[in-house]
Amino acid sequence: MANHAIMKGPEMPKVTVFAVDDILATGVTGPLELFNSANIQADAAGIDPSRRFQWNVVSVDGKPVRSSAGFMLPVDGNYTRASDADIIIIPGFNHRNSREVAHFVANMPDGYLTWLKARHQAGKVLCGICSGTFVLAEAQLLDGRVATTSWWLTKAFRRRYPAVVLHPRDVVTEADNLICGGSATSWMHVGLRLVARYIDADVAAACARIMLVDTGTASQAPYLSAAHLTVHRDSAIETVIDHMRANLNNDLPVADMARLASMSERSFIRRFRELTGLPPGHYLQKMRIDTAKHLLAQTDLSLEQIIGQIGYADVSSFRRLFKKEVEVSPGEYRRRCAPAASYGPRAAS
Repeated sequence: MANHAIMKGPEMPKVTVFAVDDILATGVTGPLELFNSANIQADAAGIDPSRRFQWNVVSVDGKPVRSSAGFMLPVDGNYTRASDADIIIIPGFNHRNSREVAHFVANMPDGYLTWLKARHQAGKVLCGICSGTFVLAEAQLLDGRVATTSWWLTKAFRRRYPAVVLHPRDVVTEADNLICGGSATSWMHVGLRLVARYIDADVAAACARIMLVDTGTASQAPYLSAAHLTVHRDSAIETVIDHMRANLNNDLPVADMARLASMSERSFIRRFRELTGLPPGHYLQKMRIDTAKHLLAQTDLSLEQIIGQIGYADVSSFRRLFKKEVEVSPGEYRRRCAPAASYGPRAAS
């Protein structure tokens, strides 16, 4: 899969994509199509030919890999062939749950993780996409640094890598030549950032238009929920959270929650924050907003009807709160997340 159409030059950024079995094929081919488009746009704009991407694809052992969809992807060799790469991309891989992600990274060859560290120490740019961010974290490259990951893997990521400064709302983060992309398709945003850096910002903008990439989508906040953001390891706190979920429309004083957990108020607040990262009131607020998001996306209920089910009375105040937490208005959230007409009707209200 090496790019042989472009003459190699000393300044041409060399990209290596690391592929494994069960890789998401678009995570491999998508960035390369984007870089190819960038090269074409750079040619059309008359930009210095040295500012073009060249690339290859490697695997652990140099053998082809089977994608998550079942077809084989050829590679150009094993990862040691990429030691001269300027940019190394680790796409997301297929997994049914966070346990499979943890199992995968725990069984990465030690030599590969050591090699990644050496590449970073040599000043190379390393990019992790979706679950590929776990590989960077497993190599301890993200410790003490800002990172993101796929929104639904946030809890597992925080549990496994507590030293990472995780920003789960961000689609893309960058710190010290370590670029993380959140969702499986965030390779588009990561790729455009690389195009802007190595070729030209105007070329990146042209590629975004051609590939219909919404560069204004800079947040995963609309898709996050309290359940995905937090880690629970305490049956008493779980009991309180279940009680919150069943009583979203009622007043829930902290004193009552503490009694339910058989703790003093102070101990309860401290323990709750330790396990969830949030004070009880803020967590309850997030649960109410999560319910509103679900009802906006899955029903035709008006906002007035929705807030009546989750303990709010003032529509204007809730609209402002929703916008602050979700980063889009309730109306925009419904337009973005409700099933399209071609997917079938919404649930009856």
